[in-house]
Amino acid sequence: MKKQTLLCSTAATILASMGLAQTAAAQAPTELPPIEAQDAGTAAEGGVAVSGTEITGDKVETGLATSSDSLQLISRVPGVAVQSNGGIASLPVLRGLADDRVGILVDGQQATNYCPNHMNPVTSYIDASRVERIIVTPTLSPVSMGGDNIAGIISIESRAPEFSDGGVEVSGEVGATYRSISNGIGASLQANVAGEKVSARYEASWNKADNYKSGAGDEVRSTLYQNYDQSLLLAARPADDVLLWVRISQQGVPYEGFANQRMDLTDNKSTSVQVHGEGPLGAGILTGEASWRSVDHEMNFLSDKGGAATGGMPMITEGEDFSAKVSYDTPVEGVGQVRVGAEMFRASMDDYWPAVPGSMMMSPLDYVNINDGERNRTGVWGEWEANPAPQWSTLLGVRYEHVKMDTGEVQPYSWTSMMSMADAMAATAFNAADRKRDDDNLDVTAKATWRPSDTVALEFGAAQKTRSPNFYERYAWGRGSMAASMTNMTGDGTGYVGDINLEPEVARSLAATLDWSDGAENGRVLRVSGWASYVSDYIDADRIGSLKDGSPMLQFANHDAELYGLEAIGSMPVWQSKYGDTRLSGTVSWAKGENQDTGDNLYNIAPLQGLFALENRKGVWTQALEVELVDEKDTVSAVRNELRTPGYVLVHLRAGGEIGRVRFAAAVENLLDQDYDLPLGGIAFGDYKYGGRVDPFHQVAGPGRSFNLSVNVAF
Repeated sequence: MKKQTLLCSTAATILASMGLAQTAAAQAPTELPPIEAQDAGTAAEGGVAVSGTEITGDKVETGLATSSDSLQLISRVPGVAVQSNGGIASLPVLRGLADDRVGILVDGQQATNYCPNHMNPVTSYIDASRVERIIVTPTLSPVSMGGDNIAGIISIESRAPEFSDGGVEVSGEVGATYRSISNGIGASLQANVAGEKVSARYEASWNKADNYKSGAGDEVRSTLYQNYDQSLLLAARPADDVLLWVRISQQGVPYEGFANQRMDLTDNKSTSVQVHGEGPLGAGILTGEASWRSVDHEMNFLSDKGGAATGGMPMITEGEDFSAKVSYDTPVEGVGQVRVGAEMFRASMDDYWPAVPGSMMMSPLDYVNINDGERNRTGVWGEWEANPAPQWSTLLGVRYEHVKMDTGEVQPYSWTSMMSMADAMAATAFNAADRKRDDDNLDVTAKATWRPSDTVALEFGAAQKTRSPNFYERYAWGRGSMAASMTNMTGDGTGYVGDINLEPEVARSLAATLDWSDGAENGRVLRVSGWASYVSDYIDADRIGSLKDGSPMLQFANHDAELYGLEAIGSMPVWQSKYGDTRLSGTVSWAKGENQDTGDNLYNIAPLQGLFALENRKGVWTQALEVELVDEKDTVSAVRNELRTPGYVLVHLRAGGEIGRVRFAAAVENLLDQDYDLPLGGIAFGDYKYGGRVDPFHQVAGPGRSFNLSVNVAF
C-alpha cells in the first residue's frame, strides 16, 4: 500500500466528514463515542480534554471479543500503537514514545516493570473483562495525573463501587470468549452485593490460548499463554459525599510465550492492595490513596525454544512497589479551580539467575543481575484551571519530583571461568563504581482551550515532561554475549548494557487539536491534531560489539531526539432507514522520530496507518465493516538492525447486541486471511529458535483470519 493511496483515502474521508455532501446534514445516526470535546480536566474528575480520547461502553464490549489484553482495547485510537510483546502483555506506544515513556495508570496507580524484557507491564495486571473505561491523554497531560513519563497518560479504570437506593441488591455477570485463530478460550465472573452504605464486588477471569497462525497458515511460535486474574472490592459510603474503598487483587501467569524475545515467561505472580478515600474539606475535596504490590517473576524457555521441565536458563525477579499520595481540589473565588498534591513511590527489586548444575557456562554461582535495587520517587505538584473569558479555559500545572536510585554489588556465574571473563571484568568495574544517583525532575503543562461556538473547540499548549532511567537502563551491567542478550525491552534481537551515568529524558513538546462538529445531534464530527517533541537526553543506544549470533550488542546512551506527527479522526452520517442508522468513520495517524546526534531513525515508529468503518445500528444491535490500511515501514533504525515491513490492507467484520440479559459481541478479524508482518512486532525469535537458528531473522507475522465471540449473561 503506497503512501499516496492511503493519503488519498484519508483525504476523501476527512472531506466527507466536514460535510461537503449536503444530503448528510439531515441524518441523525449513532454518535461516534471516542470523540469528546469537554473542558480540560483530569481523568479523576471524569473530564476528557479536547485532545484526549475515551473508550467506554460498547467500544470496550467490542474489544473483549478480540483480546484479553486490556491495552488492545485502545489499539484503534489515533496516536496509539501497540508494540508486540506477549499475548497479555503488549507495550504501549503513544505518539512514537514507547513503554516506560508512557504513564500507565490502573485505577490511578502506577506499577514497575520487574523484568529485563518487560514481560509484566502494568496493563498485564488488569484483564480486559475488568475494564470500565480508558482515557488517553497524550502530550499535554495534566501534571496532576502523574509524573515520570514524557509521552502522556493512559488511564485504565475498573468498575467503580455501586450502592443501592434501599435494601440489599445482588447482581452479577458471567462471560465467555472464544478466538479461533489460537483456540483461545476465556471466562469471567463478577458478583456484586450492594447496600445503601456498604458494597462488595468480586471479579475473576481466566484465559488460555495456543500459538496463533498467520495468514499463510504458518504457526507463529511462542505466542501461547495462560493467565488468571481476581479482585475483591470493598467499599463504604458513610455520607453522600464521602467514599472509602479497598481493592485486593491477585494475578498469575503460569506461562506466556514471547515471540520476539530469547526468553519466555514461566511464572508470574502478583498481589496488590489499594486503599482510596475521598471526602469534603472546606470548599474542596480531599483525596488520599495508598497501594502495595509484590511481584514474583520467572523466565526460562518454553517448548518452542527448546524448554524442558528442568535446566534451561532460569531467571528470577522479585519486586515490590509501595506508593501513597494525597491531593486537594478546591474552587477559589476569583481565581478558578486549584489542585495541589504530593506523592511518593518506592520500588525495590532483586534480579538473579540461579546456577544450573552441570553447566559450564551457567555455574557455579548465581548470576546477580540487580542486587537490592531501589528506585524511589517523591513529588509535589500544583495545578490551576481557570476561565479567563467566556470562550476560554486554561490549565497551568507544575510538578517537581526527586528520583533516587541505588543498587548493591553484583556477581557473574563465575569469577574465574574463561566463559565468564567478560562478565567478571564488568562486575568488578560495576562494583567499584558509585552507583547512587539522584535526579531532580521538573514537569510543566500549560494549555488553553478556545470555544468560539458550540461546534468548534481549539486546544493548544506546551509541556515539559521528564523521565528518569529505569532499573535496567542504568544497572544492567553484563557484557558477555549471553548476559547482554537477556536484557531486551524492544524485541529487536539485540543485547543491551546499562549505563549508570544516564541522564533523565526531558521532552519539550507543542501540541494543538481542532475539534469541529456540525451542531446536529449525532451529526458530523472532525478532530485534527498536530504535535512535535524535542527530547533532550533521549535514551537510545550505541553499538559496543556483537553477540555470538552476529546481532548487535548495544549500550543505552543519551542522545537528543525529535519526534512529530499528525492525527485525524472523523465521522459522518450516511443514511437512515428502517434498517437502522448507518455511519462512516475514519482515523489516520502518522509519526516520525529521529536521533538528532546520529541521524538514525528512532526504533519502532509506527508507519502511516488508517482505519475506516461503515457502521450500522438498529436498536441495541450494531454491525460494522472495517478496512485497516497500514503503509510499508521503510524508515527503520539502523543501529538496531530493524527490519522493514511491507504495507497491507485488512478487512474486519464486527457485530454486537443484546437479548434480555444476554450480550453478544462477535468479530471476524482479517476476513480475507491476509498474510502480513506486524510493523511493531519485532524479530520472530520463537520461529528462529524452533527452526534450529539456520534462517535469518524475519519479522513476527500477524494473525490470520479469526472468528471471535464474546457472550455475557447478567444475573
